[in-house]
Amino acid sequence: MKKCRLAIMLSLLSGMSWAQCATGTPGTNCSGPLSVQPQSGNNTQSAITLVDLGLPVLAPAAGQYTLSVASGMIVESDNGNSYHTLMGLQGLQGPAGASGSQGATGPTGATGGVGPAGPQGPVGLVGPTGAVGSVGPAGATGATGAVGSQGVTGATGATGGVGAVGPAGAVGPAGAAGAVGAAGPSGAVGPAGSAGAQGSAGAQGPQGPQGPAGTMAAPSDYSFYNATGYKTGVGTIEVGGTFDRDQIDMTNATSVRCVVTIGPAALPSGSYAEAEYTPDGTNWFPLSGEAPVTTPNGLYSSGWQGLPTGANGDYVVRIVVFNAGTASAQIGLRQVHVQFK
Repeated sequence: MKKCRLAIMLSLLSGMSWAQCATGTPGTNCSGPLSVQPQSGNNTQSAITLVDLGLPVLAPAAGQYTLSVASGMIVESDNGNSYHTLMGLQGLQGPAGASGSQGATGPTGATGGVGPAGPQGPVGLVGPTGAVGSVGPAGATGATGAVGSQGVTGATGATGGVGAVGPAGAVGPAGAAGAVGAAGPSGAVGPAGSAGAQGSAGAQGPQGPQGPAGTMAAPSDYSFYNATGYKTGVGTIEVGGTFDRDQIDMTNATSVRCVVTIGPAALPSGSYAEAEYTPDGTNWFPLSGEAPVTTPNGLYSSGWQGLPTGANGDYVVRIVVFNAGTASAQIGLRQVHVQFK
């Protein structure tokens, strides 16, 4: 910037010669050529200095060539045109100067005091488990130990129960009939004999095995649900909640089945409905087989099957639906029945 200002000033000085100046409005008006003459004894180069007052520049005017200061730079207006900077384009960067010689190494500074201990770093990650080492050679066989003293004889176990009575042996074949003897003559009728003494009662035979449970005259039907549909979540859901259970005496029942009626909406493949019973009010066990609920508009049954072991009793029964899908779904469940025989 300083070189640019110096070049401008020298150019102005070379084009100026003697001039006359007078006080004008505004500023000072000079008629050229203008000559800048340093004072006597001056020890610096001739120069024209423009002081930046931070004020607006004069408006450009035709026929005038104005030099001024704007935004920290010397600007010029030619013949009424806008102001422009007098700074030329930046020249190319010169080559890098040669590296100076390395200075002498300074003396070694005194050793500083020990700084305070830093905070403890976080515990590092546990390293991977090392490989299992190879099996070592087998050790020498130790000497045989002394025979220990005999242990105390254990208590006699309880007598086992009497075994079941074996089946009766087969009846032997009847012997061959003897030859019929010749008829003897009729004897005289003897007097009537006295009545013989009554024989003693024979010993009572063993009790026979218990016969199978009797069956009911006709299948017994229990209705658990009668509506137009039911929304079930994923997995096993009790139909109707705790308000749709029934107490059923299944003491004499031998077979059971579950029958459902499905409307237009069905569940994904693998879904089913079944009856469950609880002997203690807490734990539930399957009672019937699985009735499929995957096909709409139809009546479907689990089929007759034997009553599960332990289900012969007077227990609470409920109906559950298993939704094999991944989201809650509406099922057109219309009726659910549990039948026994």
